[in-house]
Amino acid sequence: MAAITVVGSLNMDLVMRAPRCPKRSETVIGGPFGIAGGGKGSNQALAAARLNALSYMIGCVGDDEFGRRLRAVLVENGVDCSHLQIRKEAATGTAVITVTDAGDSSIVISQGANVLLDESAIVRAKEIFESSDAVLFQMEIPPETVAAGLKVARQADCKTFLSAEPPFSLPDEVWQGIDFLILNERALGFYASAKKSARLTVPPQSEISNMALEILERGVKTLVVTQSAKGGLVFQKNGDNFSFDAFNIRAVDHTGARDAFCAGLCVASSEGMSLRRAVRFAAACGALACTKIGAHPSLPWRHQVGALMGESYDSYDDED
Repeated sequence: MAAITVVGSLNMDLVMRAPRCPKRSETVIGGPFGIAGGGKGSNQALAAARLNALSYMIGCVGDDEFGRRLRAVLVENGVDCSHLQIRKEAATGTAVITVTDAGDSSIVISQGANVLLDESAIVRAKEIFESSDAVLFQMEIPPETVAAGLKVARQADCKTFLSAEPPFSLPDEVWQGIDFLILNERALGFYASAKKSARLTVPPQSEISNMALEILERGVKTLVVTQSAKGGLVFQKNGDNFSFDAFNIRAVDHTGARDAFCAGLCVASSEGMSLRRAVRFAAACGALACTKIGAHPSLPWRHQVGALMGESYDSYDDED
C-alpha cells in the first residue's frame, strides 16, 4: 500500500449550474445549487485514500463550519488529518464555481486559511514525510511553502509530484526537486520562459515539445501535459516521450478531474507501476471525476477505476 502525503489547499465549493458562463455585466439564470468539499489539496488527499493509499493531509482550515465539514469528510474516508491546522484568524477557503451544461467550469477562490500554511507546518510534519512514498503539492498555497516542502520531501527520499496550477513563479532551485510535474497547456505556456506572460493562452501544438524540453532542462525528471478530452503528453529526461488517450465518457462537470488524475498518477507510480500504465490509471481517475457534479462527490474509488479500465487494480501486473 502506497503512503501519500498531500500538502495543499482545502476549500468549500459553492457550485451553481448554469446554461453558460455569464458575459461581462450579465446576469444568467442558473439551475441547481450545491455545497461540496474541494480545494486541490483536499481533493487529492481524498482521491488518494479512495484509491487505497495511506493518505496524509497537511493544510489549514478556519475554525468554522466549513472547516469542520471538510475535516469530517476526509477523516470518514480514511485520510490522516493529524497535521491539518485549525486557524482562528482566517475563514476556511471558499470557491464559487459555475458549471455549464457542457460540463465546463469557471471558478473564483477566496484563499482564506490556505495562505497561512507556512514552512513551520512542513517542519512539524517531517516525520510524515519520512514515512511516505511520495508527496503531492499544488499551487493554491504560498509558493514559498511549496518550495520548502519540496526540499523536505527530497531530504526524506520521497518521490515529489507538483501540480503547478494555478501558475505562480517559482524559485529556480525548485525545479530540480521535482520528479513529476503535471501541467495543462496554458500553465505550460506560462512556465516556459519564452511564453511567460500574465495571460494564460494555449500554445500552438508545434511549440509544446520545445517548451517541455526547456522545463526538463531545469531539472524536472518527468513532465505530464494534460490536454483534457484529447488525453495528454509525457516528456522524460531520458527521452522516452509518449502520448496518451483520454477515456470516452459523458462529462457533466470537470471540477476535480485534474486532481483525480494527479492523485492517480502519484498512487500508481508509488505502487511501482510502469509510467505508461500509471498514466493510463491516472487518466481513468480523471475521466471518472467528470461523471458527477462537485469535486469530492466525483472522486473515484479503486474498484471504479478498475471497472473503467476493464482490469482489476487491487493487485497489478507491471507488464505493459
